[in-house]
Amino acid sequence: MIDILTAVRSEVLGNARDVFVYLPPGYDPAAGPYPLVVLHDGQHVFAGAGLEPSWRVDETLDTLIGRGLLPPLVAVAVANAGDQRGSEYSHEVPYPRGPVVPCRGELYEQFLVTELLPMIRARYAVTNEADATAVLGSSMGGLVSYHLAFRRPDVFGLAAVLSPFLVFVDPETLEETPVFRRFDRRGPNRIWLDIGGMEGLIMVRPVRELAEHLLGLGYLPDEELRYLHEPNAAHHEDAWAGRVGSALLHLFGTEGPATTLTGVTARAAVGQPVDLAPRGERADGCVYTALGAELSWEPEHALKPAGHALLTGAEPGDVEVTAQVGEHAVTEQVTVVDGERDALLDVTVVVPEDTQTGPVYFSGLVTTRVGPGIHHGSWRLPRGVGLNGTVSRGWRCDGLDADGTLVRTPLRHDGGRRVWVRVAGWSNPAQDDPHAGS
Repeated sequence: MIDILTAVRSEVLGNARDVFVYLPPGYDPAAGPYPLVVLHDGQHVFAGAGLEPSWRVDETLDTLIGRGLLPPLVAVAVANAGDQRGSEYSHEVPYPRGPVVPCRGELYEQFLVTELLPMIRARYAVTNEADATAVLGSSMGGLVSYHLAFRRPDVFGLAAVLSPFLVFVDPETLEETPVFRRFDRRGPNRIWLDIGGMEGLIMVRPVRELAEHLLGLGYLPDEELRYLHEPNAAHHEDAWAGRVGSALLHLFGTEGPATTLTGVTARAAVGQPVDLAPRGERADGCVYTALGAELSWEPEHALKPAGHALLTGAEPGDVEVTAQVGEHAVTEQVTVVDGERDALLDVTVVVPEDTQTGPVYFSGLVTTRVGPGIHHGSWRLPRGVGLNGTVSRGWRCDGLDADGTLVRTPLRHDGGRRVWVRVAGWSNPAQDDPHAGS
């Protein structure tokens, strides 16, 4: 069951938005208090109420609760405020995509803690214990979830940070600007952190580095902090729908060891870090990257330790790595190549000649118009970066092929290459969003 609370007013923010409340099967106030999870971008969270594309969290919860893998819990999905989303989800650095506006993250934090949560607790039988209260989001929603949990661990003792927007990469210059705070002490009790390998400028490296930093604060790998790198996942609701079950199982499920272990095959240049943490899966279906794995390799001189299951290529050649997690072991293959850590990507995008002026992006990288209907870009990108191969003209204005389907030519950038992409039309970003806030 999903209740929709329409036009919930925030005095501190001066705006209103819809809030979607998932109640578990058999919800009974007398059986409370129930664990609570608060999610951002709420209009895209539940398939039963909201907009597509959807995370389909209601379906995931129904399944996991029904199988006894999660306790019955209440999920509160808070719609974003449309064009104010970026500023409301920013605590440290003004949202860099679009007109620069002040950070409103602290005001959004006040809205959640002092306005929304008291209202939710007055209406529903939910906990007020931090140990049973989670905050969860993706992209900018992942960024604000991270900040909320570390700033207010007295409220949010659990956090799920999916595909977080940690570093702004200028799509023209590729200059990197961190937009998050690196906290120097522990915050929430338990953290889920993940990233897809095909997210382009939402890069794997800063997220993996954040995982290392959190481990340095004393979080236990694969227990208090669980991390997942999905090599073929894009920056999209479909990918988050596939991972949110594992995140919820980590936060609210029953702890257990990996029952299966899968190795990885990797390729890196000399001096380039390579992540050899294998993929683990628990009996309940929680899938994660085992940062606590113990590694050994031959020949030993070919790789150097660089972190938790993280190595750096030292000499060219093929390396055999053994990863051990508990009673399970798996053999992995690494190829270290001699050459630069980045390579040239040259892209030509052909669009309808009547396309309005303005930037055309390939996987978030801005191209230059070089002729009627012709846009071109050339960049040196780190080896191993995954690009989803989409073309856009901005938020939700995506390139379509002749059949009206999304243009998508995903690629793993592990060497110099040239790419041609043809766009037949564009999606309409101006569709009404009744839950975008006001």
